[in-house]
Amino acid sequence: MPNLANLHLQHCWECRRRRLVCDGTQPVCTRCRTSGIVCPGYADKKPLTWLAPGQVMSRPKKRKGARQRAQGLCVSPKRQTPAAAPSPLTPETGKDKVTAPLISPNLRPEMFDVIEAMLYYNTRIYPDLQTHQLGPSQFVFPMLTVEDIPLSILHTLVSVTINHRIIQMSNETDLPVVKPIWPRFYHHRGIAIRAINELLDSEETRRGLEAAVSVYAFLFAFLQQSMSPSWRIHVDGFMTLLEFHGGFVELIETCDQMRPSLVGLMITAILANTTSPPNNQFQVADIPTTIRLTEELYTEVYFPPMSCPAPLFIKLITINNLQWVSNLDSSVFAAKDEFLLIGRIFHASVALYCILSLLSTGALPHTPAVGLARATYARALFSVLETGMTTPKARKRMTWPLIVAGVEAARAGGEVQRYIGRCLVDMARDQGITPPLVAKRLLERFWAGEGSGSGEKRWDDCWDGAYALIM
Repeated sequence: MPNLANLHLQHCWECRRRRLVCDGTQPVCTRCRTSGIVCPGYADKKPLTWLAPGQVMSRPKKRKGARQRAQGLCVSPKRQTPAAAPSPLTPETGKDKVTAPLISPNLRPEMFDVIEAMLYYNTRIYPDLQTHQLGPSQFVFPMLTVEDIPLSILHTLVSVTINHRIIQMSNETDLPVVKPIWPRFYHHRGIAIRAINELLDSEETRRGLEAAVSVYAFLFAFLQQSMSPSWRIHVDGFMTLLEFHGGFVELIETCDQMRPSLVGLMITAILANTTSPPNNQFQVADIPTTIRLTEELYTEVYFPPMSCPAPLFIKLITINNLQWVSNLDSSVFAAKDEFLLIGRIFHASVALYCILSLLSTGALPHTPAVGLARATYARALFSVLETGMTTPKARKRMTWPLIVAGVEAARAGGEVQRYIGRCLVDMARDQGITPPLVAKRLLERFWAGEGSGSGEKRWDDCWDGAYALIM
């Protein structure tokens, strides 16, 4: 049977460039493999080649015998047929069970990872997000093309999908099954960093919107991937870039392209302040302006990881009832039962956070009335938390309530603490991100610690730095 790929295009791009005869073996031709050259493949469009600043393409001279050793790793072109060509992801195995090595990570064309990331997002991440939506969201959409995406953003997105895959593949990220994937993650993140640096090095591009969007994308990727609280360095740099466009408030009110992302940053900042020390708070704007922007732009379905009812999110403290549920538009908010459950969970979470954080700073006195309110809201939260974790459309919204419950669990037994730890691990794997694992690590240290000098484990004792755990 003829090789259909060869009927479409006889020569790979490298053989065409070198004016050599190509055997058309898919996915990489035998001539390139034998010569130790990265085969760019057979796409209709000539592939791009990205180089680090100052880097040049070269092919080092082979030592004596290198060609013979390379030929020993693959079948001779005279004996090999197109149908027998090995897949780039499947080792070639003979009768004696000897496995030939896969394509080395440093020989794997970068576009392989790009296309693979696009397919992974559209077949794994996007359907999962879409299934669990409570209503229309500007944050949930398929990846239809990569042609017009700048390198600084494209390779950030590739690193995000690779990190998602690593987190979902294993309980511990140092298992052998994921070790071969880590170099690809750092490779693409390195390309993104170099591309961002090039944008920032030029006065003209530094003031462009592409630089701001690129840094924003990297910032949120870093939040999803990092186990350290050093995100503030990146967000401070991002806020500086926004000054070229009039600042955060000016841009969120006038730039339709950036508004969804900036609302997401505002929500993340508000929640990050709940898991950061009082002396290390981050504000995108002054408090009255932040409240006004929240009232104008925030909705319960705007930012998937945070579906806190708007009155609770805006006030966070003054909670009286859940009248917001009765005002929901049933044509948009079809999942009313899920909204009601989420509302009950956040009602208890925000009230308990208010009590714990104000007790920690001394703004609220330790009185019997305060202790009774604390116990009441703690019981309310723990009574509905398990239901939230087992309700599909509520589950992805549980990270922040789990953190609040985790701080209060310092006064509970080990069984409750282990349950919250397992839930946070499930949240990390479910969403393919690192922050829930960071929260688990902090809570476990908090549970095992001595707290303040009085022996009371206070809210602010849990945070040794500024942590953005919701994004």
